[in-house]
Amino acid sequence: MPKLAVGTRNPGKIDAVRRSLASYEKLRNFEIQGAQVESGVSDQPITMEETTMGAKTRAERARAAVEGADLGIGMESGLFTSGGKMFDVCACSIFDGEQHHVGYSCAWELPPRVVECVEKGMNLTDAFNHCKICDDPEIGDKGGALAVMTGNRVTRPDYTVQSIQMAILAMNPDHYNCSSSIPPGINDAIS
Repeated sequence: MPKLAVGTRNPGKIDAVRRSLASYEKLRNFEIQGAQVESGVSDQPITMEETTMGAKTRAERARAAVEGADLGIGMESGLFTSGGKMFDVCACSIFDGEQHHVGYSCAWELPPRVVECVEKGMNLTDAFNHCKICDDPEIGDKGGALAVMTGNRVTRPDYTVQSIQMAILAMNPDHYNCSSSIPPGINDAIS
């Protein structure tokens, strides 16, 4: 059975991987194994470049950490600024041993008072708790601040699924550079 190494032990992110692979016939039978690996970036990435680098590093390190892994997948949530506003996004990299296949989630705007805390050095979880928007130091391992802000309509696992699906999109040897381990037809229409 092929094996996919996930660069986290975060239950929400591992569940997002399972949910994502379920709709891909050629990926749904992968054994999924989490591995605690470091991202190599700051606790709270604040640019798209840093966030993407964290996802790529996690993917490479996960693949190396799990014996016999065919693919490594890394996800990294981070922030970026556009038009004077700060946004949260999830980056995903799937590493096939030669190429990184990268995708991103939807991005959502942070409340200004949370941005003030982040700019003072707080991570997103601490900032949301400090601003009394939530009161859960483990919110990132659950539905995330996004679930709090959307009344559970969109959760952190939901946006993580988006990033994974967008990374899988680039696992298409007909249109992208892929190693020979990536079979054609991953993104064929659902029948």
